[in-house]
Amino acid sequence: MRYLINRSANPYFNRVGKEKTPVFILDNFLDNLNQSLLQNLDTLSFDEAPTYYPGIRAKLPQEYIASVTNAVVPLLQKIYDIPHHYKLEFFDSYYSLITCQPKDLSIEQRIPHFDGTEEFRIALLHYLNPNPHGGTAFYTHQPTNIERVYETNVDDYLSSIGHYFGENGLPSEKYIDSSDAQFIKIGEIPYAQNRMAIYPGNLLHSGTINPATDIDDNPQTGRLTANTFLNFVEP
Repeated sequence: MRYLINRSANPYFNRVGKEKTPVFILDNFLDNLNQSLLQNLDTLSFDEAPTYYPGIRAKLPQEYIASVTNAVVPLLQKIYDIPHHYKLEFFDSYYSLITCQPKDLSIEQRIPHFDGTEEFRIALLHYLNPNPHGGTAFYTHQPTNIERVYETNVDDYLSSIGHYFGENGLPSEKYIDSSDAQFIKIGEIPYAQNRMAIYPGNLLHSGTINPATDIDDNPQTGRLTANTFLNFVEP
C-alpha cells in the first residue's frame, strides 16, 4: 500500500503558552486517505490500550509510519531546533478510538497528560474520520506554572497534583475540555478530517472529548486517529 503525502500541504503554526511552544497542523495531509488508511477498517484488530489512553487501539501499517516520518522529520528538525546528528527512535504507533465513558475514567484520564519527559519527543496525531469530533487542547498547570514536563520538573509536578487532590478532592468524572481550578487551557487544535496535528509529547494536553460524538468503538464513525510517536536522542 502506498501512502501519498500531500507535498503541497502548508504548515499552520501557533505558539502556545508562556513558553511559546510550537504546535502546528498540516491539512489534507494524505492525497489518498480514503484509499489507504480508511480502507478495510473492518479488518483491524482493536485491543484495550495498555497505557492511559481511554479507548482501544490497533497497530498502524509500517509503510504509513515510514511515509509520514520521511515527510515530516526535516520539518520537525527545523521547527524544534533538533540537532541533525540526533538519532531517531520510534514508539509503537496506533489507530485509536475513544471508548471510555466518563464515569469509567481513571483519575489520570480526567486531567491533561504528557507522553514522556524527553525534550524532543514529538506526537503526530492524524485525524481520520469526518467531523464532528473533538480536537486536542493544551494546558498550563496553574499551581506550578508548568506547561512542558521534563525530568527536571516532573517530581514537582506530580507532587503538586497529589497535594491538590488531597486538599480539594478528586477531579470530576468527566473528560477535561476547558480550564478549571488546576489547569488553564492555553490552546487547541480543532478536529478536521485528514488534518495532521503535531506537538511535543511533554506539553500537557488532552483530547477535547464530547461523549455524544466521540465515544464510539466503530472505526467507520468514531473519533478515529492515527497516533505516531517519534523521539530524537543524542547518540
